[in-house]
Amino acid sequence: MAPSQRAQLLEPGEEVVTGVPWSAFLEYFRQNWIPGQHMALVGPTGEGKSTFAVGTLGLRKYVLALDPKGGDDTLAASGFQRVPHWPPPSRLWDQIATGAPARLILGERGATFEELAVEFDKALEAVLKQGGWTVYIDEFQIATDRRMMNVAVRAERLLISARYKRVSVVTAFQAPSWVPTASTRQARWIVMWPTRDEDCIKLVAAKAGRDKRQVTQVVKQLPPFHCLVIPPRSTVPMIITTAPRLD
Repeated sequence: MAPSQRAQLLEPGEEVVTGVPWSAFLEYFRQNWIPGQHMALVGPTGEGKSTFAVGTLGLRKYVLALDPKGGDDTLAASGFQRVPHWPPPSRLWDQIATGAPARLILGERGATFEELAVEFDKALEAVLKQGGWTVYIDEFQIATDRRMMNVAVRAERLLISARYKRVSVVTAFQAPSWVPTASTRQARWIVMWPTRDEDCIKLVAAKAGRDKRQVTQVVKQLPPFHCLVIPPRSTVPMIITTAPRLD
């Protein structure tokens, strides 16, 4: 990233929003996404939430991606290692003990919601005890819905108490009103994709401490598959970027 680009992103100023290429954004995010900070990805299905998540999760050494769909195509293309059950095989723990990175997808292909919920619950409990992981919960509304997977209590506990363990939680969902409030209330970074849902935009703006008129104007003008990244500091410009598709 050129010095002028970095200054524009990091220093408070009059800019409300700035657009940067994905490579520049990743370098910025590498420097500023602190372990223990949570992130919420908000937007309709098919706009690129999972693609963005995979790109940013690659910045972290130890990643656990929960796959409520039991076979998400984007996660499958990530190169992360799928493990059907928790805990993972002992050989994998031995590799982690030597300092090797581990980016895992938890969820057996074709498993039922009930079967996945059991594994997710065990994994979330273990992650909170161990610390140091970054957890990605795709389709957060499915994972937390009592009629589906019902891991809301464990997930909320992780969101609320994980910061001192340097555990970051990344949640992906379509609207803040569909999921536990902790997903946006505890998030230091909020990322939003194009949507026509004005109530959703207003809720995100309020949780992020931004002017709802500015957020609405930017979100409604976002090109397809582009997103608006809202940093923790209200004086730092919001960022427009787009993650490249995974093959």
